[in-house]
Amino acid sequence: MGEKARGRLTITLILAAAVLLPAFLARFLTPPPRTRDIHIEAFRYGFSPERIEVNRGDRLRLTFSTRDTGQSLFLQDYDLHVVMSPGSKLVEVYRLSHPDDPPVRMRVVELTAGLPGWTGHLVSKSQFRNHTYNGPMHGTERGELIVSPNYLLAAGIGLAVGIAVISLLLQGRRRTREAEARVNLFAPLQWLKRIVKKPTLQFALTLPMLAVFYFVILAGLLGTKVSGRNAGPMVIWVLWLSALIILLVPLGGRIWCLVCPLPSLGEWLQRRRMAGAGSQPSAPSLPLNRGANAWPRTIFFLLLGTFSMALVAVPAATSWLLLGLVGLAVVTSLAREQRIFCRFLCPINSFISLYAMTGRLMIRSASPSTCANCRERFCLSGSLKGWGCPYGLCVGELDRNNDCGMCTECVKTCAYDNVALFWRTSGWDRSIRSQGEAWQAMVMFGLAAVYGIINLGPWHRIRGWIDIVDKQNWGTFWVYAAVVWGLLLVIVPGLLYLLTKAGLYLETSGRGSSEAVPVSSMFRACSAALVPLGASLWIAFAIGVFCSMLTFVLQSLSDPFNWGWNLLGMAGSPWHILWAPAIPWLQVSCVLIGLVYSLKTLGLCWRDNAANGQSGLLGPLPLAAFLWFAALGMASFYAG
Repeated sequence: MGEKARGRLTITLILAAAVLLPAFLARFLTPPPRTRDIHIEAFRYGFSPERIEVNRGDRLRLTFSTRDTGQSLFLQDYDLHVVMSPGSKLVEVYRLSHPDDPPVRMRVVELTAGLPGWTGHLVSKSQFRNHTYNGPMHGTERGELIVSPNYLLAAGIGLAVGIAVISLLLQGRRRTREAEARVNLFAPLQWLKRIVKKPTLQFALTLPMLAVFYFVILAGLLGTKVSGRNAGPMVIWVLWLSALIILLVPLGGRIWCLVCPLPSLGEWLQRRRMAGAGSQPSAPSLPLNRGANAWPRTIFFLLLGTFSMALVAVPAATSWLLLGLVGLAVVTSLAREQRIFCRFLCPINSFISLYAMTGRLMIRSASPSTCANCRERFCLSGSLKGWGCPYGLCVGELDRNNDCGMCTECVKTCAYDNVALFWRTSGWDRSIRSQGEAWQAMVMFGLAAVYGIINLGPWHRIRGWIDIVDKQNWGTFWVYAAVVWGLLLVIVPGLLYLLTKAGLYLETSGRGSSEAVPVSSMFRACSAALVPLGASLWIAFAIGVFCSMLTFVLQSLSDPFNWGWNLLGMAGSPWHILWAPAIPWLQVSCVLIGLVYSLKTLGLCWRDNAANGQSGLLGPLPLAAFLWFAALGMASFYAG
């Protein structure tokens, strides 16, 4: 058996032990079943208790009451929908599998904890929701039923430990830098090359997106005030945002920028035409100020994230936000500089530009030597065939996805036919070129965790503290905002800086070397390790939102203006959570996969930036511990 085969076998055995041993231990420590009486009180906007922990086989005797208006409990995994009325101890019980059957009125609802069958042993976390509208923040009510043994939690913790062990074992073996493997898509797909070279490509793609954009605005302004039934917020915050996080960025990099409607009106105004190149080459856009360009859009994204619950809960707020972004793009287009909005101000770009580092699709030069010998630099200045790069980039210098908006103008303008669309089959970008980008990585990483905990967790008190739509809790909201901003802009960066400094101390003292690496330089470089785990946390969050809200998306699209239409035949369809039992497993898997790539990125970044003679074995350990504990915490949160 070769060394590589032995290594793979060792990794397989470690991972198998990491999964099986905690699972057996969880089963051994679970107490025997018993009968439990549990009273659930529903109210605006939550449940008490919000988290119910039981053992598999427990006989649960559930009673219900409502603190204010009519409420309900929707527990899809157990085929249960309970409707509560004020002042009544009797509840109406519906079975979701038989929606046409009349309800059964009863005082006590009995069920057995744990789903039947061998697959039922894998379902340890079930969410219960409120299916009765009771105010503008409806949809935020949720609770959790946790059934022990929680094999997902045990396996998730075990795998996290196994990943840490494997990372330590492999840390000293990865001596060579991993080469990026990519495929030129234009070579086998000549039809794709012909399409990309068409002068009207971006216009043809942007126009339908612009139509959807204005449909969303009109729906938000003219449709129902109930956010979950309004096509505006449902299309933007569920359908589009989930597609962007789960598919477009991980696979397409910055492909959304090619079709984004936000800057289109301003760009058409600036170029004085909607499609095709001008009669003269365009003036080159100024090179990116890499030291500052990330800060404005990062702060803008953080600001929108702070008010996100209000934006989602009030449909008109979504419409006015989109109109405001278009207005800002138009105003900035009055300057001579191109794409000021996209490069410096767009909050969406704060997410896309960072996590495009993991994207598979990218624009690069087909032959670096051809670009090196090029003196005209048509890709930057433009030609009669196309515009110059509005992002101020030269294709020959492109080595990462962060800055390129994939407008494909360089493909058209290059006189040497040396620009192509590539698909990356291995490797990812690891270059963080400014402290602003480092803070961008930390803010996006922290917001992914905050979003998941607040929006997908059972804790109604936290959501109540930041409810400025219905309860007008402005005092606690500003405290929450101050805490989040302080955490993401000061505490987390300060902690990572200290961990980086500790790592450099371990590295130099362990090697007996006096050669110093600037802490700020290593801190900036290693912030790239937050990108894979941050992307996985966003994907885990988007999976939970999309699967639970897809029914509402289809309902709202069936009747977008609340005029009694039924375009898709889903206007009156019952609520159904897509893949409900699988959601926690998908979320935990995302977190652990992100941990693997973050640890690998950290090791590579540390070795790339360490001083000569330093092995990069001890130095990354403090930062690796931070990544490990963060991933363990979020995996435990999603597992229940």
